[in-house]
Amino acid sequence: MKIILCITAQAAYEVAPNVLTRHIRKKPSSIVGLATGRTMEAIYKILYLQNGLNFSDITTFNLDEYVGLSCTDTHSYRYYMQQHLFDLVNTRTDLYPNGVASFPEAETQAYEEIITAKGGIDLQLLGIGENGHIGFNEPLSSLMSLTMP
Repeated sequence: MKIILCITAQAAYEVAPNVLTRHIRKKPSSIVGLATGRTMEAIYKILYLQNGLNFSDITTFNLDEYVGLSCTDTHSYRYYMQQHLFDLVNTRTDLYPNGVASFPEAETQAYEEIITAKGGIDLQLLGIGENGHIGFNEPLSSLMSLTMP
């Protein structure tokens, strides 16, 4: 595993799109994990505007979603991804956590099984929050936790 640490958002804006571009060009059928947040907005915009990538063969998995929000809710992470990336590039968008699933625990297990069946994530784009959280995984969460409701 290779971890690239960017100390500032500006550094992430310069590094992340280039890393993702190189990876997708090397393996067009990549499985890519995507994150949300202010830092990601600029990264996705750079990917779309500057790199001219073909996303048609990649599969993406969103890192997180709010329980109780539909994909059309403007506060959902699925909606966020539509606005900031999916509507701008040619990628499939059917693999995302269902925020309104009747049984959230079963939904997270099914999502994890799909990721495993696809061979796992080739490249994960992450931002780390000010308190050290990654997605909804707060500091001191189990290192072995997978997807969580």
